Amino acid sequence: MKRHFSSVLIAVVLIITGMHAWASGSPEDTLIPEQTVTIALGGDPSTLDPHRSFNGFVFTVTNQIYETLIHRAPGGELVPELATDWRSINDTTWEFDLREGVVFHDGTPFDAESVRFSIERLLAPETRAIGSFILTMVEEVRVVDEYTVRIVTDRPFAPLPAHLSHPVTAIVSSTAAGGDLGVDPVGTGPFVFESRSSNTDLRLQVNTEYWGGEPSIQRIVFQVVPEAGTQIVALQAGTIDLITDVPPERFESIETDPALSAEQFLGWGSVYLGYNTARGPLADERVRRAIALAIDRRGIIDNLREGMALPAIGMVPDTVFGSETDAAAIPFDPAEARRLLADAGVTPPLSLTLNTFERAETRQLATAIQAQLREIGIELSVEITDYGAFAAATSEPDHGLWLTTWGTVTLDADYTLFALLHSGQRDGDNRSFYADPEVDRMLEEARATADEALRRGLYADIHAAVVRDLPYLTLYYPLSSYAKNDRLVGEEYGFSAISLDLRGARIE
Repeated sequence: MKRHFSSVLIAVVLIITGMHAWASGSPEDTLIPEQTVTIALGGDPSTLDPHRSFNGFVFTVTNQIYETLIHRAPGGELVPELATDWRSINDTTWEFDLREGVVFHDGTPFDAESVRFSIERLLAPETRAIGSFILTMVEEVRVVDEYTVRIVTDRPFAPLPAHLSHPVTAIVSSTAAGGDLGVDPVGTGPFVFESRSSNTDLRLQVNTEYWGGEPSIQRIVFQVVPEAGTQIVALQAGTIDLITDVPPERFESIETDPALSAEQFLGWGSVYLGYNTARGPLADERVRRAIALAIDRRGIIDNLREGMALPAIGMVPDTVFGSETDAAAIPFDPAEARRLLADAGVTPPLSLTLNTFERAETRQLATAIQAQLREIGIELSVEITDYGAFAAATSEPDHGLWLTTWGTVTLDADYTLFALLHSGQRDGDNRSFYADPEVDRMLEEARATADEALRRGLYADIHAAVVRDLPYLTLYYPLSSYAKNDRLVGEEYGFSAISLDLRGARIE
C-alpha cells in the first residue's frame, strides 16, 4: 500500500511539474507555452463599437479588433495600415491607396466602399458619435476604384492623415454594421471577438487570416479590475500579464521585482483644471488667475505623482506637433493670488464647485487643489462621479471648475486646441465656454495650411492666449506607464494603453 501510494504521489508531482513547465515555458520544456495574454482594464468598455464611443477603455479593446487607414507607430510617425499610401491632390482633396486582399472577420472584403461606408457612418447624425468632430471637416468620400478612395474636405485641412489614425475612425464591416457592433464587433484587425462574460471578462482570439500574418498570441483576455491595488496583486501572482497606469507609489516596487517589468515615458496626455469663463465668479480673469497662482503644481508632481509627470506650460506635451515650451509658466504665489481676489472684489470665503470623475489620480488631485485653494479663502465643494455624470455636469451652463485628463491621440495640436478652445465647440468639448474671435481665426488658419512653420507660429500664439485668458490651467503632463510579467515579450505600447500592439508579441 505504501509503495502504491508513493508511486501515485510521484506521478501526480510529475504531472503538476509538467503542467508548470508548459505554462511557464521553462528552458527544459519541449512544449510551447500557452499563448494567452491577460490584461487588466480599470473600467468597463461600455460598447465595442468604435464609432459610438470616445473612451480609452473601449479603444484599448477595439484597437485589437478594428484598424484605421493610417497607424501611429510607437515613435510617433504615421505609417500605413489599411491604406498603403496617401497624397494631397489639391487643397481640399486627399487620395488614399488601399491594401488589397484584406477581409473582415465576417468574410466581407475590405475595399473603397468599406472606407466610404465607415466614414459616413461615423458622421451620420443617427450614429450619435461623440467623436465625430475628428472628421467633421469631411465633405465627401469618393470611390475612385476598388482600392482607391478620395476624401474631400470642406476647407483645407492639413492634419487629416493624423486624424485618420485616431481609433474612432476605425473601418468597420458594412455587413456586420447591420447588426450591433457594440456587442458583436467585426473589423480587419489581428484579433477576433470571442465572448464576453457579464462586464468583467472579455475574450478575443487570434485572426488566423490576418493580412499581416497570424500573431503568435492566440487569445487576449481583458479583465475589468477597477482597483489598482488588486491589479498589482494579480500581476505579482501571475494571473494578469499586463496593467496600465501604474500608481506612482507602486512603480518602484514593481520595477525591482525580478519577475516583472515597468516602463514610464512621456506620452500624449495632459491634465487640466478648466474654468467656466462665461458665468459666475470665474468669468473674471483675475479670479481664474488667482486660482492658478494658488496651486503648487511642482509640489503636486513631486508629492502626489512622485515625479511621474513633467511640468506643463502649453496645453499639449512635447511629443505633440504644435507644443509650446518657451512661454513663461505661471508661478506658485499665494500672496499674489490673495491680492488678485481682493482686487476683483471677492470677500472670503468664496464658494465654488469642482467637478471631476472617479479615478485615483483625479481624486487625489481634487483633494490637493481643495486644500490649496482654502489657503487663499476659496471653499471648494468637490463633486466626484462616474464619467457620464461628470460629462453631463460640465455641459451645464452654470458649472464652475472642472478637472480632467486629455490625450492628444493624433499627436497634432489641432486635435486638442480646436476641440477645447474654438467657440464653435462650446456645445462639445469646450466646457470652459471660451470664445475669442482671434483665437478662432488662428485655429482655422492653422488647420488650413500645410506650412509647418506657419502652423507652429500660430499654435505658439494660441498657447500665449491661453496663458493670458486662462480658460484652462494645464497642471502637468503625466508620464504614461505600464507593467507586465516578463514572460510577455515583443509588445509595443506606444503612447498609451489604446496604442498597445500585440501583433509581434509572444509568451515565453
